Amino acid sequence: MYAQVKSPGKKVTEKWLDQAFAPLKDYLEREYPEEKDQIMGYLMFMGNEDNKFHYKNSITRSYIIFDQEGAIVQTCDSALQYQFEEMFGPRGEYVSLESRRLHPNVTRWIEQSLGKHAAKFGLEVGVFLQELWGPIVNFDFSDLKIGFPLYRTRVPYCLYIYPSEFHSLIVFHFVGDEIVERRCNSSQYSDYLQRERELMLEDWRNVVIIREMLERIDGLRRDLPMLLQNASLRDPAYELNPALFSK
Repeated sequence: MYAQVKSPGKKVTEKWLDQAFAPLKDYLEREYPEEKDQIMGYLMFMGNEDNKFHYKNSITRSYIIFDQEGAIVQTCDSALQYQFEEMFGPRGEYVSLESRRLHPNVTRWIEQSLGKHAAKFGLEVGVFLQELWGPIVNFDFSDLKIGFPLYRTRVPYCLYIYPSEFHSLIVFHFVGDEIVERRCNSSQYSDYLQRERELMLEDWRNVVIIREMLERIDGLRRDLPMLLQNASLRDPAYELNPALFSK
């Protein structure tokens, strides 16, 4: 029997996260030991009500639900999905940043804002701003902020960029090869996973970007409007402009 989990209040603690994800974590360790970390990264804790733990996949929006003793009472195949190659397109030959004609606002933002992150993530951020985010916001990057959006913290081998005035709660998370290939230590990887869960709990749409996704970005360019449209609104009264998603 798992303990009843109530709202964490204003502060999410490690102890609260452990309790909230306990039945899911135990189930994945039994049934999917080799994939549990990847699966956990996409599941959000939605509450412990009526003696049931509710978790939702942040991409597929499907639920997996456990009772208070940890038995599954509802699920579907897509609830535990964690591979989304169809969303991000196939791997292919990379077109270098140097060969692209960048909008001056892209170059200016990187020079003024990226700072110490430019050496590691400058290439990925440049492609992202030029090909994906720039066309959506008409290359106006004045509201783009660097850093974890919930509070000040440092996550090794990661860069968070988010629009502070956009209608949706969305953050773009550039992840280094050290995390992807598990060349970091266990503590660093644990910190990475915890930040992922905290974003999910606060209803942020976390778009993870690795270099391979940008090698061919047609899939991500196609699906980014869908990700934005399904993200939680910053202001519940905000009305989406359909023209934004028809470009």
